[in-house]
This record gives sequence, structure tokens and C-alpha cells, in this order.
Amino acid sequence: MKTLYNLIIGILLVLPSLLVSCKDDYMETNLGNQPLVMSASEQDILLDITAPQSNAVTFQWTSGSSFNTNAAITYTFELGLSGRNFANSIKVEQAQGKNSISYSTAEINAILLNQFGVTPGVEAELEARVTAVVHHESVAPQVSEVVRIKVTGYRPVSSTLYIIGDAAPNGWDANEATKMNTVSGAAGGFVWQGKLKAGSLKFITTPGQFLPSYNKGSDNTKLFFRESESGPDDKFVIPTTGIYKISMNIINLTIHIEALDAPEYSELWFVGNPTGWSFKPMAADASDPFIFYYHANLSAGGEFKIATQASFDQSTVFLRPATNGQAAGKNLSVVKWSESERPGGANDYKWNITGGVYKIRLDIRDMKIDIVPFTPYPMIYLVGDASPNGWDIGNATPMVAVGSDPYKFTWTGTLNTGELKFSCDKKSDWNGDWFLAGQAAMEPSGDIEKMMFSANGANPDNKWKITTAGTYIIELEQLQQTVKIRKQ
Repeated sequence: MKTLYNLIIGILLVLPSLLVSCKDDYMETNLGNQPLVMSASEQDILLDITAPQSNAVTFQWTSGSSFNTNAAITYTFELGLSGRNFANSIKVEQAQGKNSISYSTAEINAILLNQFGVTPGVEAELEARVTAVVHHESVAPQVSEVVRIKVTGYRPVSSTLYIIGDAAPNGWDANEATKMNTVSGAAGGFVWQGKLKAGSLKFITTPGQFLPSYNKGSDNTKLFFRESESGPDDKFVIPTTGIYKISMNIINLTIHIEALDAPEYSELWFVGNPTGWSFKPMAADASDPFIFYYHANLSAGGEFKIATQASFDQSTVFLRPATNGQAAGKNLSVVKWSESERPGGANDYKWNITGGVYKIRLDIRDMKIDIVPFTPYPMIYLVGDASPNGWDIGNATPMVAVGSDPYKFTWTGTLNTGELKFSCDKKSDWNGDWFLAGQAAMEPSGDIEKMMFSANGANPDNKWKITTAGTYIIELEQLQQTVKIRKQ
């Protein structure tokens, strides 16, 4: 009997706290009878073309009422042109607890132009409202008062730019125009570096289409936006063949074409015992014309040197070691030699390597060479906010080995907008080995591109820039350091 008495007393003591707890939980979802009210963060907006990702406007609203039903509330936001009674409006469904919506400058400008047909530079009045839907059969939807804002948009500029002309790498063929890279963080900014021939050039926005184009303006530092055949078709003149860097901004209509230091030789050839003394072309670095590569299976081993033309003619200049029989190594000295200077082959020194797979890097600016045996990495990983696992290097996304080829990897999946590079070893201190883009913020061309390799940390930390999210196929070859990043 005493036990029953204690049990009853315990229940009576606990019951008030349970009732209070239930009441508190109920009040969290019982929103009472507050009205549904919406407001906008800005009333008069002049959209800034130079800051497309900045926040232009935020609409926010009160929760509205569940009318003591304790039911969930979801929302439908509408945005339209004033005077149309929300015909052809933007409608966005918002989940429970989502009481605001924001638009960037680029987003609201695209809505003005593409959805509502507003002329760039003309002020438009927009109206917005929100409808709260209580998920209970006895409660009708609630509609807020209409909020109006005034917005002036701009004419957007192209997100792509290409070089054409007899000075350009692919000439006047608009279908094969050379793509420039966007400048990260600089709206309307583009940059490109490489070899140009003596001649003229201009810029187009779309492969295969000569209009619109950006031509020479009032001087060599100004651009002119040419929209029709009747517009002036002045072009920029490249005086001599060489290495150039082009920097331009199609919002400010400015351009800077800078001639860079050019190497003494634009082509080099590997020749020696490993190739049966046949001349094999070395690859020039895409971003530094003073750097040349030769990556190959040199299983025969033996002597080799490097030629400045594919000929044993007496006039051919060869690049060779400072001492005969120099073995593989890093930062080795290179000197020039030709038989015309030393008749009879005196001091015709050569490097001498054991058989194997090698990566050879020659710098003719500093006259240094790296001859390094190469062991393929067993796995390559995607790293960056464009990749599925972001910047979590410990959880970096692995690629897939291609058959029995130790050098080839592939990957198919979804890439987000953002940056991308490839880790060879997933070192948590980030001081591992990396395959990198040839230039910073480099947009994938969809074709085979040369990669940079950096050991003991990414330096320079050049990454690819993925501007459009979607499904991509990546094919990577680690011996030749090539990659194809193609959107499906």
C-alpha cells in the first residue's frame, strides 16, 4: 500500500512539468494571430554592373498565423511588374521557417531583361507579395500587402571572349578562335598569355560569330564594341612575333597588350640513345615559353642531348651538360655547344641515364635541367569547392584508374561552380604534390590541356575555374601532364 502511495505522489509531482513542457512546445508552432507583413531592404535600386554577385535586395516577412491549429506554414513569394496584377510573375515556393528571399545584382538584372522585357537603363517598378499556406483544411491562405520597389538595370556583357586575327594562334577562323580566361573577382575582366604572330587581331564573344566584336577604339588602350557591319572595324596590330600578355575589361572598355621576354629558341628536340638517335620534340610550357618538357619511357637508357633544330647539321646548336656523362638529377647546369664552334666534336658532352620512365624539365632562361625518374601516383584526387567534397583534403574525391595503364585516370560526376585542382597524395598539411592549371582562374577549354606539376605544396597555386555547374567528364594523364575537363 505504501508503494502505491509513493507511485501516485511521484506522478502528481511530475505531471505539472510535463504539462508546462507540452504547452511550451505547442506555443513554438502556434503562431497566434499575427498578421502576414512583408518588407524590402531597398526601395530604389541602381544595379551595379561591376558587382554582379553583390546582394541587390532582400524581401522578408513575418510568419503569419496558424490560427491555433498548430499546423505547418509554407510560403509562395511572387515578384512581377507593377500594373500587371502578377501576370507572368516570378513564383518561388519557400519551405516552413523560410521567411526571406534575396536576389543578387546579376539575378535581378536577368529577371528585368529576360522575364519582364525591361530595356536596360530604364527604371522599372516591381511589386512583390507573399502567400502563407497553413497546412490545415480549415484555414484559408493569407496574402500580404503588396510591396513595391524601383529598379534600374544594365545591359550585361559577355561572360566569354575569344581572339581572332592573323596574329592569333588560330588565325581568322572564328570557329577555332582562341579562348581568353576570365579574371577572378573582376567583372568584365579577361586575360590571356601566349604566342602571337606579327599581324592584326580583334575579339569576338561567341565562336563562329564575327559579331558582336571588340575592336580597337580611339587608341591602343581603348576598346570599341562593334555590334553591326556598319561599325568601324579597326584592329589591334602586333608588330612582331613573340610572347604577349593581353589584359582587358569589356565593362571599362580598356585593354593592355604587353610584349613579354621571348626565349632564344621556340622549339627544342630530345635526341640520343633512348630514342635510337631520332629527334623527338619537347613540349613548350603553355604559360612560360622558356620552359620545355620531355616525359617518356626511356627504357633503353644511355646518352642524350638536346637540339635546337631536328638536324645533325654542323650549324645546329646543342644543349648539353657541363661535364660528360652527367647522370640524372635536379637543377643541373646546361651549356650550349655546336660543332661549328668546336670542330671535330670536342666537348660534345651528353647526359647518361639508366633505363626507366623520366620527366625532364629544361629552363633555358636559367640554363638548368631536371632529369627525374618518375613513379606514377597510385591515385589522383579532386580538391576544391567545385568538387563533390570541397576543400576537405582528407576526404578528397578519388578518380578512377583506366585499365592497366598506370598513368591514366578518369572521373564522371557533378562539379559545382568554383575552383578545382588535383592532389596526388592527399597530404593533410597541403604540402603534398599537385597537378595545377597553367594559369590562375583558368576555365577548362573542353579539350586536352597541359597541367603544371608542383611538389611539396601548390606553388603557384593555379586552379581551374568552373563557371557552370553540371555533369563533367575528366580525363587525366599524369606522365604527359595533360587533362581534359569536358561538360556533358
